[in-house]
Amino acid sequence: MTEGCVYDSDSGQLLTGSYMDYCMPRAADVPSFKLGFTCTPCPTNPLGMKGCGEAGAIASPAAVMNAVTDALGVRDVPMPASPHVVWKAMQPMKKAAE
Repeated sequence: MTEGCVYDSDSGQLLTGSYMDYCMPRAADVPSFKLGFTCTPCPTNPLGMKGCGEAGAIASPAAVMNAVTDALGVRDVPMPASPHVVWKAMQPMKKAAE
């Protein structure tokens, strides 16, 4: 919801190429939550290890964007769903309600 690359429209140069320009999520952007663990060793190898990869990172952006579009009642909201982008997506709704 905060990350997004911006390119210059004339030259195509990346404008958000450093952490000074690119908004990375911080600890303050994440709500507090409690973690729980269940240990279930894998029976097919001697160490009981399982692969994980980026399983949690694959579906979460789509789930968040689906939640935003559903809440706004619109078909599409471009990523990242910054406050300005969400505000712009709400404008047709506001005009229709008036």
